[in-house]
Amino acid sequence: MSARTVRTLQSIEIATHCVPVLDECVRAYTDLLGFRLVDSGPISDALCAVWATPAMAGMPHALLQPASGAECYLRFIETGNASGYWPPVTQGWIATEMLATEPDELKLQLESTAFKRIGGPADLYPGPKSARAMQMSGPAGELMYFTRILPGGSRFGLKGAQSFVDRPFIMVVGCNSMQKLVEFYGGVLHQRIVESNPFTIDQMSRVLGAPLGTQYPVSIAVLPGRKFLLELEELPAQLERRTVPAGQLPEGLAMVTFAAPPLSTLDLPFRAPPKAIDAPPYSGRTAGVVVGPAGEWLELVGA
Repeated sequence: MSARTVRTLQSIEIATHCVPVLDECVRAYTDLLGFRLVDSGPISDALCAVWATPAMAGMPHALLQPASGAECYLRFIETGNASGYWPPVTQGWIATEMLATEPDELKLQLESTAFKRIGGPADLYPGPKSARAMQMSGPAGELMYFTRILPGGSRFGLKGAQSFVDRPFIMVVGCNSMQKLVEFYGGVLHQRIVESNPFTIDQMSRVLGAPLGTQYPVSIAVLPGRKFLLELEELPAQLERRTVPAGQLPEGLAMVTFAAPPLSTLDLPFRAPPKAIDAPPYSGRTAGVVVGPAGEWLELVGA
């Protein structure tokens, strides 16, 4: 990659989840995790046109911002669909990883709530500055990681949380071909890719019925600015793509929104012609959607 090549994905702006019951998610994230409701109402015709999802017009949604005030959001859309979340594992967007100051305290705070612990809290590698993470499923079954990063504790220079639970900073995508993931995120979108290494993912093995300690190829796509990463995971060959109901977004963790260069400068196969969107947090910027090799949807918002 040329040093002058502009990376398509500049930062993560929204992690969008399609859920059965909207109010349950809004209450859980505002009351328990300190998020603030910044926009709500029916999905507009303009967004449905950009997404090419006519069946979603009028579906209720909520846009939530972390207590830190970071302009990186969770969006929940009530589709009524009760499937599509992890588990079971499918190809596509798998998990949202959030910054947190104290995962151990968060574990105690979330006991006997809508959040169910899957794994951790545990250090991710030996050493006094190790990141420490906990995995939980949320009220709709969404897989959420809560991770503490200490000063100097990230090989990518990532900074830690600015509130007890802060913004999404890593999105996890799984595909049955690491080569396809690297070709798309590195070759098509021009992100810097960190070479794949085997990594133990016990929560994945539990669902798949594989022995604990099974290792999966994992790579990293680096976004500029030392704030965001994408974790690329190679999944077993038999895992299928996420269900996409007719005229809707994919089920579960449906789409991730990224700030991008002007969309007119990008040679990408958008699902529909990009258009300007007035609603928060687009603020009149132009949005368009492309689909990755695992069936994952990426919404790009042009500068």
